[in-house]
Amino acid sequence: GTQHILKSEILQEDRPIIISLPIGYQNNKDAYPVLYLLDGLQNIKHQVGTVELLTESGIVPPMIIVAIESLDRARDLTPSNAGEDNIIGTKADIPQSGGASEFLEFLEKELIPFVESNFRTHPYRLLEGHSFGGLFSTYALMNKPELFDAFIIQAPALWWNKEEMTAQAKEFFKSNISLDKAVYFGTGGAEGWGMRQELARYVDVIKQNPPKNFRWKHEEIPGDEVHDDSRLLLNYYGLKFVFSDLKVSEDLQKNYSDEAFLKGEQHLINKYGRNVRRPASDYVNIIMELLNEQNNLGAITVYKRGAEAYPKYIQFLNNLAVLYEKTEHLDKAIETYQLAIEVSKKLKLGNEEAYQKEIERLKKI
Repeated sequence: GTQHILKSEILQEDRPIIISLPIGYQNNKDAYPVLYLLDGLQNIKHQVGTVELLTESGIVPPMIIVAIESLDRARDLTPSNAGEDNIIGTKADIPQSGGASEFLEFLEKELIPFVESNFRTHPYRLLEGHSFGGLFSTYALMNKPELFDAFIIQAPALWWNKEEMTAQAKEFFKSNISLDKAVYFGTGGAEGWGMRQELARYVDVIKQNPPKNFRWKHEEIPGDEVHDDSRLLLNYYGLKFVFSDLKVSEDLQKNYSDEAFLKGEQHLINKYGRNVRRPASDYVNIIMELLNEQNNLGAITVYKRGAEAYPKYIQFLNNLAVLYEKTEHLDKAIETYQLAIEVSKKLKLGNEEAYQKEIERLKKI
């Protein structure tokens, strides 16, 4: 990523921000969702690697990552001054604690406007934080829910000031009948005092008053992951959950129609941006089912979308051309083979001669 320095009037200091743009950003004019990452300097490397891996697999959409470097975590990420019985120190020990409201204002009025005015952003925003960052993310969810569409809350320090976030949650979830958000709550399986049980008590509040449209998951990663090393897996599983609606629904599989399929694809594009796509295997599974039912025209519809979503997957184009010929759309079959030749040349796959022979064969029919 590239570091930028924001001169914050709200925080009265210069704030370093690392911005990582998705692969292909410079080659198009598309807008991308934005992931705002707390403790950014510590987490940017594994975050970018995980996002790129999952993007390539169609598990998450490509996105801009804004990593916010921490200057004073105890100040920025805590919702209140440390109480007298606070485990890491009292107000006298950390008098700067309790700056979450100012930091949230910085995100809302300075950082997000900076990002959205300087980069091509889609409206979808995700906030991710670990430990104190998870505490702040929980605070942001309940005090400015409209600012972000989704949250990945990892091992949050909900012990802060006698679990005051859990106390606030009782009123928050009771008063918010509907909450259109996706939230992942997670801890490591070997997480110790202060995180695991405290998070369990927080999600118990949600279970008592679950809002409509609130898509959430609480997970303890099995194994021996403790507080710090759990971040890698929690990030991975959190991203997969937040964007789990990219997976094809069972209803679409059982009750396929071109209209429903294309409507679902457009919904995802509207929600996450033009470059979103489902996992390639999901398109293949739909196609196989349609071919079993001898619904060749439906399979063509899905192949066309698959080829558009995965332009490097030349097999989509090959199979699409075969189906066009089978359904007597010879001109479209030739056109598709020609496109496959271009892809083969670009990626140096060596299939040009074979596809050219298919074109010559089709022209004689």
